Amino acid sequence: MSLLRRRGVLVLLVILGALVVVVTASRTWLTGSVDDVVLGARSVDATGAESASGMVALALVVVAGAVASATAGPRVRLVALVLTGCAILAGLVTVARVVLDPEAVLGPIAAAAAGRTGSLETHASVAIWPWIAMLGFALAGSAVAGLAGAKKAATGLSPRYEAPGRTPESDWDQLSAGEDPTDVGPPPRT
Repeated sequence: MSLLRRRGVLVLLVILGALVVVVTASRTWLTGSVDDVVLGARSVDATGAESASGMVALALVVVAGAVASATAGPRVRLVALVLTGCAILAGLVTVARVVLDPEAVLGPIAAAAAGRTGSLETHASVAIWPWIAMLGFALAGSAVAGLAGAKKAATGLSPRYEAPGRTPESDWDQLSAGEDPTDVGPPPRT
């Protein structure tokens, strides 16, 4: 089995991609200038968290979905993979919006910095950080695709996580069967 086909390695790649996205959120993504009648000429910049709000939350959803898809049963795994894929696409769209129209993103940020509402006309340039965030989402996406292509779905957590001496049947199932899961039997005779 190839190293890049193991579930653990793929989950680590998803976590690495999401970590890249989270790190880029604190970096300056956009720099620009505003030439306003009232404010005069002024420089403005925006971090990734300001210009692509929600990006960090999407990265955390991607990590949670990857972990769920690697540890859950087949049905939950499918749902987790679909939702994780949607979160990756949403993250890519959020970052692409910044890259494709930086002036439209920086305008409201410049207005808020000036204490105004709406948007100011800006001239903006894009730094390298949005591109790195896209690479992080792309890395996570390719690893999630690898998780989706894994031949054997996880059957859930192994029985070693069950309490010793107990059957792997859940307490709820025992209650449904009319048994008391807290009853350990009569005390030992001495």
